Amino acid sequence: MILPDPQLRSPSDATPRCPRAFSLVELLVVIGIIVLLATILMPALRHARESALRVKCAAQLQQIGQALLHYANDNKGCLPAFSGWHTWPAGLPDDSQGPAWTIELMPYLADPDSPLYHCPSFPVPCRNYLLSSLWASLNDQHAVRLSAITLTSRFILSGDVTALSVYPRPYGTGNYTSMDSDLSDEATDLLAFPEDGGFLMHRGGNNVLFEDLHVDAFPRFDPDAMSFHPKCPLSWPALKAAGPDAK
Repeated sequence: MILPDPQLRSPSDATPRCPRAFSLVELLVVIGIIVLLATILMPALRHARESALRVKCAAQLQQIGQALLHYANDNKGCLPAFSGWHTWPAGLPDDSQGPAWTIELMPYLADPDSPLYHCPSFPVPCRNYLLSSLWASLNDQHAVRLSAITLTSRFILSGDVTALSVYPRPYGTGNYTSMDSDLSDEATDLLAFPEDGGFLMHRGGNNVLFEDLHVDAFPRFDPDAMSFHPKCPLSWPALKAAGPDAK
């Protein structure tokens, strides 16, 4: 008979070993790595989100542009008319007489409170897109006729409204109780850049919709790519100073 060796112990008799805990130094190293990764990734994630919002804004402008062209096809080649300050719903104390382009466009797009008119980069839901109308107003026209536009890839049809005077406080300097549903630029340069006293709606600049329905972002007015006159390249201030076309 073989007797068991008293020095040998079964695994069940072995004293369990406790797992080693992280030391304070190791814990600090892990926290430091997490903070470093967050520092590197957060700006990239923020930039990606801002780029996505700018792309969404551009897509909304293109939808508005398509609705404008459909409207013109049904109205003898004319874009919607514009006039004064208008409220939505109509008839509020700030409302004025005359047509409002977003209201005229309702059968082709949506009502003026639709998210399609709200730039996703603006901090609160608000109507943020303009209708180019200065040239028509200077020439005693109530609407822009598409046949008058020869600079199709340069004529500004719409874009981000970045004039501070249009927005009520605290987002702008206006003292209005309601938002205009007829944001047309016959009286004020609504597509204002920082050098003009405006702001940039997106990190890449302000989105601009052209008559051929392409959208680009610009950090400043580019005379080689943009025009408020349908036939010759002019900025908004230059067109305002030039006045009506020669007869």
